[in-house]
Amino acid sequence: MSQTLCHPPCQGDQLVVTTLVRNGTPRLGLRAVLSDAPSVGEVRHCGDWREVEDALGAGRVDVLLLHEDDYVRDRGVLAGVRRRRPKLLLLLSSDDVREEILAGPPVPDGFLVEDELTASAVEDALQRTLAGEVPMPTSVTRGLLDRLRESGQHRPREVSLTARENEVLLLLAEGMSNKQIARRLGISSHGVKRIVASLLLKLGAPNRTAAVVTAIQNGLITC
Repeated sequence: MSQTLCHPPCQGDQLVVTTLVRNGTPRLGLRAVLSDAPSVGEVRHCGDWREVEDALGAGRVDVLLLHEDDYVRDRGVLAGVRRRRPKLLLLLSSDDVREEILAGPPVPDGFLVEDELTASAVEDALQRTLAGEVPMPTSVTRGLLDRLRESGQHRPREVSLTARENEVLLLLAEGMSNKQIARRLGISSHGVKRIVASLLLKLGAPNRTAAVVTAIQNGLITC
């Protein structure tokens, strides 16, 4: 049975979040951290996909937060849900991302890891997901690198990046936001956005997560 929690006072500019996390331990942890997230005004915790559909049909939903098990098991249902355009934030059991998740579609808009599930991590992930920045914890990037090194699955192709694009790409792989990258490199956030857009085009990637994965697969990120 779904449960809707509104954090009074529920302001119009606060986020409406719907969750589907059926594993008991992470579900309880997620409820606790979402209740402390200052940007969240309403949360509907669903027990199955029918309740998710009901929540989406009942009104505005900004972010759909799923456990990776539900994403993998019910991707066909998810395709219909995604047509309604909530951002998709995926909760991973560990930093070892399953290949079918990275293959998509749909590619998640951001990631959280159960072991790193804190109020600040959730708040940061929500804000960056809505900003289109695709948060990927550093531990997830490292896990991808380790897996590709062990399997030898690099697929080198000719991709010509400028020195600045390489700098931004490495910082994306560290999970930095546009503002953090701008501060690190001493350039404007608008300049970072332009460089990220160029990276997506050159790598043929739909978003930042896919760009990092493609860069790893092609040996552009090796450490």
